[in-house]
Amino acid sequence: MPSVQVNSASAAGRYAIAIYELAQESKILPRVEKELLSLQKALRGSADLIAMAASPMISNSQKVAVFQALATKAKFSPLVVNFVGLVCKNGRAADLSDMVDGFVALVDQAKGSLQASAITAQNLSAQQKKNLASGLKKALGRTVKLETEVDPRLLGGLVVQIGSVMFDSSLKTQLEGLKLAMKES
Repeated sequence: MPSVQVNSASAAGRYAIAIYELAQESKILPRVEKELLSLQKALRGSADLIAMAASPMISNSQKVAVFQALATKAKFSPLVVNFVGLVCKNGRAADLSDMVDGFVALVDQAKGSLQASAITAQNLSAQQKKNLASGLKKALGRTVKLETEVDPRLLGGLVVQIGSVMFDSSLKTQLEGLKLAMKES
């Protein structure tokens, strides 16, 4: 098992590690990754599915039926169909998205890359994204898969998060620091 920052103390982390190891043993890691990302996209794209997964009013057996039906209809591998059923049976359907995140982190680490997210005040151009990813690769010595998000409240600058490490060079944070320094003097 790779030594990546997947919290094995959390249920989502344990499930992520388990599905990763099973997919690796079965030699279908790329297929399982594709299927789990597809499931996560469907989950995140449906407020009803999210509500159903989290609802204590819907029995685990009903959740098993719904999620296994989705996985079967999507022609997922038996490993993923059974995994989704087990997750729901054990009352962890609401954690599926976190499990996929952990699984992807394990796959990325095995490939020698890191997942990073950058929050900026404005949309970055393709060249700016490329330059940022290149700069992170130079600084970290590993390939970086960069996701970007826009938050106009930052005013300027950016916030980059890689795992549990955050680099905040946003104008908002700098102004808050200046405001605090002025109050203290």
